[in-house]
Amino acid sequence: MNPIQILTVAVPLFVLTPAATASEVILGANRDNTLYGESGSESNGAGSHFFAGTTGMGQVRRAVLRFDVAAGIPAGSTITDVELTLYMSKTNAGVREVRLHRVLADWGEGTSNAGSGEGAGTAATTNDATWTRRFFPGISWTTPGGDFNPVASATKAIDQIGYYKWTGAGLVADVQAMLVSPAANFGWLLQNENEADTPTAKRFDSRQNTDPNFRPKLRIVYDPPCTASAANYCVGAPNSTGLGAVIGWSGSLSVAANSFTLTCAQLPPNSSHLFYFGTQQSQTPFGNGFRCVSGSVVRLNPPLPASPSGSTSRAVDLATAPAAGILVPGATIAFQCWYRNPGAGGAGFNLSDGLSVTFCN
Repeated sequence: MNPIQILTVAVPLFVLTPAATASEVILGANRDNTLYGESGSESNGAGSHFFAGTTGMGQVRRAVLRFDVAAGIPAGSTITDVELTLYMSKTNAGVREVRLHRVLADWGEGTSNAGSGEGAGTAATTNDATWTRRFFPGISWTTPGGDFNPVASATKAIDQIGYYKWTGAGLVADVQAMLVSPAANFGWLLQNENEADTPTAKRFDSRQNTDPNFRPKLRIVYDPPCTASAANYCVGAPNSTGLGAVIGWSGSLSVAANSFTLTCAQLPPNSSHLFYFGTQQSQTPFGNGFRCVSGSVVRLNPPLPASPSGSTSRAVDLATAPAAGILVPGATIAFQCWYRNPGAGGAGFNLSDGLSVTFCN
């Protein structure tokens, strides 16, 4: 059996399974309040509930709530899924669409507490959000009723008492923006789609509700950032040139950039060689050198000749097989170069040292 056949037996194709990189966090709201449409001086910052819709007397209610996304997720993460859960605890209306809109200006939550059913609100305290004020009594909304993106980020049909969840690409985009620019995270405004009919109001439980199970929750799934790195390890045993082959890389360790290239130097001139990779490191005698990648590995075919000076390079397409799905953000992969070396006698083949690479987004 020749050396290439030996290596072929030892390194079957497509057997690696990349580790999952997604993480999940559930955040509680750090602010919420109700904007009472009949007055600029009523609020419910410390109350157990907030409202969206119109009362039987034609008074409009809107709610604002915020989650501190940057405090719960590492900077540089990629948001992949978002789910907002609210508990609707009282209504006099049937099915109504309640929309989430990204708020465009900061607002406050004071110590006002309407008590009882809380539907009528109470006198606003310092820094409360009201229908006309972002921070009572001084700083106004540009538009009474709140400054928010008129395009809803998500919509949910709300019927009778129970839990309701808002999801979708709009919320994913919002949370990503909140993570990237925490200073511009002003949360969402809940608005009933129909503020003309009466009654349409829905009461939701706030972050101050006595039962923590009913408080607002924001579930976020994200891919954490990875720190790219590359380092040599193991031993490249001397070959017929008197030197050991050295593996390296050039380009980028970013999967998105897709410009990763493997290199190898100090090979015998014109020697046939190939690169292979796996998820484990080792240092095991093999041929005239050491195998630095253990377990099941994947070859980068076909074998190629080195240059007359004993150097080589091979671009690795991270978007196609065999690299796609294995060389992914967050994965740490071990690489090595195998090469023929009949001039050194012995087994007639040798290997470079190893290269450990952690890829990033």
